[in-house]
Amino acid sequence: MKNLTLSVVVLLLISSFPALARKDCPAALVQNIQIESNHVLYIQKGYPWRRLGTLDEPGTRERLSALLAAQMAGKKVSIAYKDSAYDCTATNYSVSAYLLRTYNE
Repeated sequence: MKNLTLSVVVLLLISSFPALARKDCPAALVQNIQIESNHVLYIQKGYPWRRLGTLDEPGTRERLSALLAAQMAGKKVSIAYKDSAYDCTATNYSVSAYLLRTYNE
């Protein structure tokens, strides 16, 4: 029983590591937002165009709302991607964002 419990704990730890691996892009002001078909793209000051997501993906509409609010208020946002090797300085039209954080500063 002890070995089974240990095996389950190890399995849970291994399966949770991908959820922890992500790339947080630096916080910056939102300059432009573009919706083309169902793809939502954005550009932040000092960075190239990146994909926020598609409108049929869970969470994209909520992230879009937060992005629009931050843009209108002139607040910085940080956007994260699931892949820890994601390049925040490269144009990206294919990988959707995972997390959006707004700042009051």
